[in-house]
Amino acid sequence: MIGPVESPRGFGVQDHLCWVHGDGLDGLDHRAQLTEFFIEGLERGLQVAYLGAGNVEELREYLDRLIDVGPLLTREALRIISFDEIFRAGKPVDPAEVMKKYAAATQEALGGGYQGLRISADVTDLVRAPEQQDAFARFEFLLERYSAQHPLSALCEYRLELGDAVTQFACMHAAVPAGLTPFQVFACDDGAVGLLGEFDASCQAAFKRALQSIQPAPDDSKLIFDMSAVRFMDHRALLALDSYAQKCPVPVVVRSMPRVVRRVARLLGLEHLASVRTGGL
Repeated sequence: MIGPVESPRGFGVQDHLCWVHGDGLDGLDHRAQLTEFFIEGLERGLQVAYLGAGNVEELREYLDRLIDVGPLLTREALRIISFDEIFRAGKPVDPAEVMKKYAAATQEALGGGYQGLRISADVTDLVRAPEQQDAFARFEFLLERYSAQHPLSALCEYRLELGDAVTQFACMHAAVPAGLTPFQVFACDDGAVGLLGEFDASCQAAFKRALQSIQPAPDDSKLIFDMSAVRFMDHRALLALDSYAQKCPVPVVVRSMPRVVRRVARLLGLEHLASVRTGGL
């Protein structure tokens, strides 16, 4: 699932969804979306997992009050994970280490006979400080790349009280609520980084910040950006991408660049981007 969505329904075993709500952890909106997300996961034969603050028993009691998934849910099918097991309290996350734990949980679900793992967490309290936000955005990119190739579906929840910071995380998901962000960065199933939407002056700072969260994997010999879903990209965004390519430790190339965007790129004479097809722009 890639692009704007209206609800957390209809997602498969490899989807990465951002959801934003404003009514707190016990609000009706949060309860409804979490119930739908978990029910569909159980129907698909997935193990479902909930991450939260506190110990496991407190979280299980809280979740029993919060959602109702009926007879589909067994104690084994619902895994409760405390933030303390995954994250460092009060400190920025280590993106690579947290991703290893998510990957291990996915493999444990497969080893237990499930078709994969479906996980949800409201991470608002983990991203209040600016240094926490930058690190978590990098983790969201790693999670996006992993879920594109493995049976892990994730519902990452943020509360509106974060203000404009919410868009920093929303744009790093393949699926987001409609109208939340004008552009998205997503992972293609072949390892390329997909760009979707409109990249204009209004989102210049947000796009530059998103690029800072994108890092090649250790085994990447190059980093490919797929632009087939780009509707518009102005010269500022192209220059930001070229600047990113200059600093990237591996060559950065683009593919499926829309004709009008390619024309602008040629006029700019970009020095650090190349085309997958032609070796130049």
